[in-house]
Amino acid sequence: MEQEKVIPKQEPQEGKSTPARPAKENTRSQAEPDAPGDSGADSGPDADPGTPESPQTPEPALAAQPPEPAEPAQPAERAALAEPAEPLADAPADPDGEDTRPPMTPEQQAEEERRLAEMTRTVQVSIEQIMEAAGGQAAGGSSGEAPGPVDGADSPDTDHEEPDGAPGGFHRAAVLLLRWLLLVVVVVAVIAGAGLVWLYRQATPDMIPAVTVTFDGQEVQPSSYRWQVPVAGNLIKRTYRDTVSSRPTVLETPVESAGADLTVSPSDLRTQLTVENAAGEECFTGTVQQFHAFRFEQNGDYTARLVVSNAQGYAEEASVTGSQTYELAFTVDIRPTVRLNTQSAAQGGVVALIVSGAQSGGKPILTSQLSATDFYEGTRGWVAYLPIPCDAEAKDYPLRVQTGDYTQTLTLTVRARSGAYRDYTSKSQLTKPYVGPDDTPREVSDLLDVAGSTLYWTETGFSSPFTRSMDITLPYGTTEYLNRTREERAKGTGTGRTSVNAVLSGSCELVAPAAGKVLLARELDGVGNTLVIEHGAGVKTIFYGLKSLDVEEGDLLRRGQNIGMTAKSTVVEVRIGQTPVEPLSILRGQCDALKNY
Repeated sequence: MEQEKVIPKQEPQEGKSTPARPAKENTRSQAEPDAPGDSGADSGPDADPGTPESPQTPEPALAAQPPEPAEPAQPAERAALAEPAEPLADAPADPDGEDTRPPMTPEQQAEEERRLAEMTRTVQVSIEQIMEAAGGQAAGGSSGEAPGPVDGADSPDTDHEEPDGAPGGFHRAAVLLLRWLLLVVVVVAVIAGAGLVWLYRQATPDMIPAVTVTFDGQEVQPSSYRWQVPVAGNLIKRTYRDTVSSRPTVLETPVESAGADLTVSPSDLRTQLTVENAAGEECFTGTVQQFHAFRFEQNGDYTARLVVSNAQGYAEEASVTGSQTYELAFTVDIRPTVRLNTQSAAQGGVVALIVSGAQSGGKPILTSQLSATDFYEGTRGWVAYLPIPCDAEAKDYPLRVQTGDYTQTLTLTVRARSGAYRDYTSKSQLTKPYVGPDDTPREVSDLLDVAGSTLYWTETGFSSPFTRSMDITLPYGTTEYLNRTREERAKGTGTGRTSVNAVLSGSCELVAPAAGKVLLARELDGVGNTLVIEHGAGVKTIFYGLKSLDVEEGDLLRRGQNIGMTAKSTVVEVRIGQTPVEPLSILRGQCDALKNY
């Protein structure tokens, strides 16, 4: 009895859905026994070998015969396998319900099975390659399981695994990713390089600071410079440098003032200046601001080196940095400044002669018809005082000042004092007390040439020594005539006495008009209590006829300190050297010559 063949049913693989296939209607009843030659039946001895094979009939299904034993498929490989074909459903049926194909020999069935397996492996490898090229690796990673080769596939690219267990497709994906990243890096590098080249070309010399340097009014050109212009922030900079000249710039005009003017623009740049004399000795080093207070002490040749720089600001700010160097040579030929505090003065006045910027180191020398004090070194240079006698001729007086090799001549105009006079018919009408030029006590005359080098009054000046209002009995420069004739009065002539001091009436406490030193404080014959104070440079205040004295000889006084008491009438005199001058304007602090020099 012919044994019925049963086709094994394949179970769907777990984790992978099998695509549904449309079922074909079976032309035979399931209860009808399999006919010889039907799909899945064995070739028996009753098969008709002579039946020709129809060309329209597809290849017989191989699933009817048991396949050759194969190695068990791995789970990953079973998931990737396609559902085997169902040859029974596809086999054509005879119109009468019988299979007309001739039965296959075992060798033909084995060959068909081998060919089908080879085709399956080829299709599987092709699908894997397509999936990898299209990004199938990412899809496989999302499912949590990578597809693997079919059992028994011997593809050269899939028959081994990486050391970490990843399939060969992952290796190829990594290679492709690395190639893509390398391409991105190359593109970015090319773009960045092109951008840097463009930025480098934009860093032009006109971005360098425009620095202007003038020395004593003369513009100086740089000898060298080195500037760095930002290209990419403060990380990459373009450098501009040049040596304009290896020799210092020589200034054509000599420096004629002790304090040379040096300016640098812009003013916010850093500066460093070094000045040396002809012997190579360093005279000054510091900033331009510090140089403003520097004074040249000697004439001669000098060299200077100035470095102007701009340091980097905040780290996030792109700024131009670098420096510019100036080398210059110049000659100092300072001409001292000689001036008067006033160009004209009245008789009895005082004039100050100031000499500043002298380079000889010695005192200036004054030549004049007018008497003058020695030169004293004050806050503004050398100063000498010219007291104008009340009887000095009103005219122009030349003043010749010599300082080292430099000589300068000034002119001082002396004006006549307004004519104040008094005519008396009786001798009793003459002012008393009276101390004339010829009435000066010997004790006082011996002190008139004393002149201290310290100018005490320069710090606080002069102020009135009287603590209350005083009446002026006889002003300075007033001439008292006795018994002049009518003709003498008309012509303004006659014999009389002219006051060289001032007589005041009234009693009050007396204070020091300015700081000074007491040279004399005692009672003298004919003039009473006498006080002589020396204020420096030969300037003295003298009081005659005081009621009392509160100081002693040798005392140092401060302005406003109590020194005595005035009597009913007091004679006040101010002398500069031997010459008496108008006292009240000085004691009131109204004399310009004795204010600031």
